[in-house]
Amino acid sequence: MPELAPDTGGRHHERIRVIDDEAVHRWAARLGVTPDDVRAAVKAAGDLVVDVQEYLHSHHASNGSDH
Repeated sequence: MPELAPDTGGRHHERIRVIDDEAVHRWAARLGVTPDDVRAAVKAAGDLVVDVQEYLHSHHASNGSDH
């Protein structure tokens, strides 16, 4: 189940809690990347899922990687 910011109920405010390994693994599977990719994306783009998705899309498109 996705982690939601406490003050919102919308998908645009879903956050990835990198301190929770189980959550990181769930998000990695959901986003089709490795847990390390999720952690790196959160570090670079912040913990909002939409920002992480945008980062992963642009990062992977620019380097030609599958993950």
